[in-house]
Amino acid sequence: MTPRMLGCIAGVLLAVGSSEVTAQSLAALARQEKSRRAELAKKAEGDSNEKKAYTNADLRGGGRLTTGIAAPPPSNPTEPATADESADAVATPADEDSWRNRVSAVRQAQQRGELMAEALQNRVDTLWTDFTSRDDPAQRAVLEQDREAAVDELADTQRQLDDLTQEFEDIRTEARRANVPPGWLR
Repeated sequence: MTPRMLGCIAGVLLAVGSSEVTAQSLAALARQEKSRRAELAKKAEGDSNEKKAYTNADLRGGGRLTTGIAAPPPSNPTEPATADESADAVATPADEDSWRNRVSAVRQAQQRGELMAEALQNRVDTLWTDFTSRDDPAQRAVLEQDREAAVDELADTQRQLDDLTQEFEDIRTEARRANVPPGWLR
Protein backbone atom coordinates (compact mmCIF):
# COMPACT_ATOMS: atom_id res chain seq x y z
CA MET A 1 0.00 0.00 0.00
CA THR A 2 1.13 3.49 -0.75
CA PRO A 3 1.35 6.21 1.86
CA ARG A 4 -1.41 8.08 0.05
CA MET A 5 -3.73 5.07 0.33
CA LEU A 6 -2.95 4.69 4.05
CA GLY A 7 -3.72 8.38 4.57
CA CYS A 8 -7.09 8.02 2.84
CA ILE A 9 -8.01 4.96 4.91
CA ALA A 10 -7.00 6.71 8.14
CA GLY A 11 -9.08 9.76 7.16
CA VAL A 12 -12.16 7.64 6.48
CA LEU A 13 -11.75 5.79 9.80
CA LEU A 14 -11.41 9.05 11.68
CA ALA A 15 -14.48 10.51 10.01
CA VAL A 16 -16.59 7.44 10.79
CA GLY A 17 -15.31 7.23 14.37
CA SER A 18 -15.89 10.89 15.11
CA SER A 19 -19.54 10.73 14.09
CA GLU A 20 -20.12 8.47 17.09
CA VAL A 21 -18.92 11.12 19.54
CA THR A 22 -21.45 13.74 20.58
CA ALA A 23 -20.28 17.09 21.83
CA GLN A 24 -21.74 18.96 24.78
CA SER A 25 -23.90 21.81 23.58
CA LEU A 26 -22.65 25.33 24.05
CA ALA A 27 -25.74 26.30 26.04
CA ALA A 28 -25.22 23.43 28.49
CA LEU A 29 -21.57 24.38 28.87
CA ALA A 30 -22.54 28.01 29.54
CA ARG A 31 -25.06 26.95 32.23
CA GLN A 32 -22.45 24.77 33.88
CA GLU A 33 -19.89 27.60 33.90
CA LYS A 34 -22.46 30.06 35.29
CA SER A 35 -23.29 27.75 38.19
CA ARG A 36 -19.58 27.19 38.87
CA ARG A 37 -18.95 30.94 39.02
CA ALA A 38 -21.95 31.44 41.32
CA GLU A 39 -20.57 28.83 43.71
CA LEU A 40 -17.16 30.51 43.68
CA ALA A 41 -18.77 33.89 44.43
CA LYS A 42 -20.69 32.41 47.39
CA LYS A 43 -17.53 30.80 48.70
CA ALA A 44 -15.59 34.07 48.32
CA GLU A 45 -18.26 35.98 50.28
CA GLY A 46 -18.07 33.44 53.09
CA ASP A 47 -14.27 33.52 53.14
CA SER A 48 -14.04 37.31 53.23
CA ASN A 49 -15.79 37.51 56.60
CA GLU A 50 -13.55 35.06 58.40
CA LYS A 51 -9.79 35.43 58.53
CA LYS A 52 -7.41 32.53 58.98
CA ALA A 53 -4.07 32.94 60.71
CA TYR A 54 -1.58 30.39 59.45
CA THR A 55 1.06 29.13 61.82
CA ASN A 56 4.24 27.15 61.32
CA ALA A 57 2.34 24.05 62.40
CA ASP A 58 -0.07 24.56 59.49
CA LEU A 59 2.85 24.79 57.07
CA ARG A 60 4.56 21.66 58.34
CA GLY A 61 1.47 19.51 58.84
CA GLY A 62 -0.02 16.90 56.56
CA GLY A 63 3.23 15.68 55.02
CA ARG A 64 3.22 18.52 52.51
CA LEU A 65 6.33 20.29 51.41
CA THR A 66 7.11 23.56 53.13
CA THR A 67 8.34 26.66 51.40
CA GLY A 68 11.69 26.60 53.15
CA ILE A 69 11.37 30.23 54.20
CA ALA A 70 12.61 30.66 57.71
CA ALA A 71 10.61 32.90 59.99
CA PRO A 72 12.47 35.96 61.24
CA PRO A 73 13.71 35.73 64.80
CA PRO A 74 11.23 37.19 67.26
CA SER A 75 12.12 40.70 68.29
CA ASN A 76 12.87 41.38 71.91
CA PRO A 77 9.90 43.28 73.37
CA THR A 78 12.16 45.04 75.84
CA GLU A 79 14.18 46.64 73.03
CA PRO A 80 12.60 49.63 71.32
CA ALA A 81 12.07 49.21 67.59
CA THR A 82 14.53 51.04 65.42
CA ALA A 83 13.34 53.66 62.95
CA ASP A 84 13.91 51.28 60.02
CA GLU A 85 11.88 48.49 61.61
CA SER A 86 8.97 50.76 62.52
CA ALA A 87 8.99 52.35 59.04
CA ASP A 88 8.95 48.89 57.44
CA ALA A 89 6.06 47.82 59.65
CA VAL A 90 4.01 50.87 58.66
CA ALA A 91 4.92 50.90 54.96
CA THR A 92 4.65 47.14 54.35
CA PRO A 93 1.45 46.24 52.52
CA ALA A 94 -0.31 43.26 54.02
CA ASP A 95 -2.33 41.81 51.16
CA GLU A 96 -1.50 40.13 47.89
CA ASP A 97 -3.11 42.76 45.66
CA SER A 98 -1.01 45.60 47.07
CA TRP A 99 2.22 43.61 46.56
CA ARG A 100 1.20 42.66 43.03
CA ASN A 101 0.28 46.29 42.25
CA ARG A 102 3.62 47.57 43.52
CA VAL A 103 5.59 45.05 41.48
CA SER A 104 3.49 45.51 38.33
CA ALA A 105 3.84 49.32 38.55
CA VAL A 106 7.63 49.02 38.69
CA ARG A 107 7.70 46.45 35.88
CA GLN A 108 5.49 48.61 33.66
CA ALA A 109 7.73 51.59 34.30
CA GLN A 110 10.75 49.43 33.43
CA GLN A 111 9.13 48.30 30.18
CA ARG A 112 8.29 51.88 29.23
CA GLY A 113 11.84 52.94 30.07
CA GLU A 114 13.35 50.12 28.03
CA LEU A 115 11.15 51.02 25.07
CA MET A 116 12.18 54.66 25.40
CA ALA A 117 15.86 53.68 25.64
CA GLU A 118 15.58 51.60 22.48
CA ALA A 119 13.90 54.48 20.64
CA LEU A 120 16.55 56.94 21.82
CA GLN A 121 19.35 54.57 20.82
CA ASN A 122 17.77 54.30 17.38
CA ARG A 123 17.60 58.09 17.16
CA VAL A 124 21.26 58.44 18.20
CA ASP A 125 22.30 55.89 15.58
CA THR A 126 20.23 57.60 12.89
CA LEU A 127 21.65 61.02 13.74
CA TRP A 128 25.18 59.59 13.62
CA THR A 129 24.51 58.10 10.19
CA ASP A 130 23.15 61.45 8.97
CA PHE A 131 26.12 63.27 10.50
CA THR A 132 28.68 61.08 8.76
CA SER A 133 26.92 61.27 5.41
CA ARG A 134 26.83 65.09 5.30
CA ASP A 135 29.56 67.31 3.90
CA ASP A 136 28.09 70.69 4.85
CA PRO A 137 29.65 71.90 8.15
CA ALA A 138 26.51 73.84 9.14
CA GLN A 139 24.27 70.78 8.73
CA ARG A 140 26.79 68.63 10.56
CA ALA A 141 26.86 71.09 13.49
CA VAL A 142 23.05 70.96 13.82
CA LEU A 143 23.04 67.16 13.60
CA GLU A 144 25.82 66.91 16.19
CA GLN A 145 23.86 69.11 18.63
CA ASP A 146 20.74 66.95 18.12
CA ARG A 147 22.80 63.80 18.60
CA GLU A 148 24.41 65.09 21.80
CA ALA A 149 20.97 66.00 23.19
CA ALA A 150 19.70 62.52 22.33
CA VAL A 151 22.76 60.93 23.97
CA ASP A 152 22.16 62.96 27.14
CA GLU A 153 18.50 61.94 27.18
CA LEU A 154 19.52 58.30 26.64
CA ALA A 155 21.91 58.52 29.61
CA ASP A 156 19.09 59.95 31.78
CA THR A 157 16.79 57.14 30.70
CA GLN A 158 19.47 54.56 31.53
CA ARG A 159 19.85 56.10 35.01
CA GLN A 160 16.07 55.90 35.49
CA LEU A 161 16.15 52.24 34.44
CA ASP A 162 18.92 51.59 36.96
CA ASP A 163 16.82 53.30 39.65
CA LEU A 164 13.80 51.19 38.73
CA THR A 165 15.89 48.02 38.87
CA GLN A 166 17.12 49.02 42.32
CA GLU A 167 13.54 49.80 43.39
CA PHE A 168 12.43 46.35 42.23
CA GLU A 169 15.24 44.73 44.21
CA ASP A 170 14.25 46.81 47.25
CA ILE A 171 10.66 45.57 46.95
CA ARG A 172 11.91 41.98 46.72
CA THR A 173 14.10 42.48 49.80
CA GLU A 174 11.25 44.09 51.71
CA ALA A 175 8.92 41.25 50.73
CA ARG A 176 11.48 38.67 51.82
CA ARG A 177 11.81 40.37 55.21
CA ALA A 178 8.01 40.54 55.56
CA ASN A 179 7.73 36.80 54.74
CA VAL A 180 5.61 37.49 51.66
CA PRO A 181 5.05 34.40 49.50
CA PRO A 182 7.15 34.59 46.32
CA GLY A 183 4.06 34.11 44.15
CA TRP A 184 2.75 37.51 45.22
CA LEU A 185 5.63 39.20 43.42
CA ARG A 186 5.05 37.54 40.06
